Amino acid sequence: MEFDHDLQARLAALDAASDTHAQEQRPDNTTRSYASDWKTWAAFCAQLRIPPTAATPGTLRAFVDFLWNREKRAYATVDRKLAGVTVTLRQRYGVVVDPEATKAARELLKDYRRQAAEREEPVRGRGKAPAMRVDALRRIVEKCSDDIFGVRDRAMLLLGFSIASRRAELAGLRLRNVVEDPDGNGLVVDVVVSKTDPRTVPVPYGANPATCPVRAWKAWVELSGISDPDRHAFRRIHHTGTVQPQGLTPQRVGDIITAAGARARVPVLFTGHSVRSGMATEARRAGKDPKAIAQITGHKPNSSVLHGYMQIVDRWGEDDNALVGIGL
Repeated sequence: MEFDHDLQARLAALDAASDTHAQEQRPDNTTRSYASDWKTWAAFCAQLRIPPTAATPGTLRAFVDFLWNREKRAYATVDRKLAGVTVTLRQRYGVVVDPEATKAARELLKDYRRQAAEREEPVRGRGKAPAMRVDALRRIVEKCSDDIFGVRDRAMLLLGFSIASRRAELAGLRLRNVVEDPDGNGLVVDVVVSKTDPRTVPVPYGANPATCPVRAWKAWVELSGISDPDRHAFRRIHHTGTVQPQGLTPQRVGDIITAAGARARVPVLFTGHSVRSGMATEARRAGKDPKAIAQITGHKPNSSVLHGYMQIVDRWGEDDNALVGIGL
């Protein structure tokens, strides 16, 4: 179908506005990551003296080779940079990269990882975040002080565990996203800032008051005096104990979780992702249905990542370990 010049101009303006709106909805850390990915790609293309829009099977494979063998990047970093480059090419330059080209680049990346494992090279990157199991969570919240800092940290840890939160999701929560259930069953938490799709998590009262996320949240709200629904749920605190209007960054959320584990002398270096993997692990250990777990984590029920969390438990079960019950 052919359009006249006026209609073409209006459609182009609509496309541009749509792209701008979509970019504005993207979490800040994702935007920063994509900008970093593009900067790396542009520098790589400049070295090869090719335009950055030349995303062919050969150039993408060469990019993988450059990142893996020259810059010694971790597998997840290389994979993410490929995604960042293809998204930026599509949104900024209107270049749709052939899926077969990115598939070929990722196959090469998998080959490099396999070869590195065969050579027994150290695994690059931090690896998977260790799961914060309930026994460790209990020790950690017990060591949180009763002052404003400890009350905030306790609420953030327990609520983060209960909604299987990523650090950016905790940082992105606003006060209006955490409301009391009208029937008094607990909290209803809208996780709107998410790497994947938004989700709503019902958080019930805990059987143990010391680790109850609902009680911990109410204690934080009462002591902090926060009331503006559009401001962050978890805030910065001045060293004098004054709660600030600014929210925590995702990096700071992760640092607080790591520091809380160290303070409790737990012999595991927890990260901002540990409460998320811990919730999935413990729920599966308690026999919860994967679909119920996925509703809290936001995964698809058949997600390989979700099953990676649950494998910590399942691999020793009679139904999932072929060596159990065979007479050994």
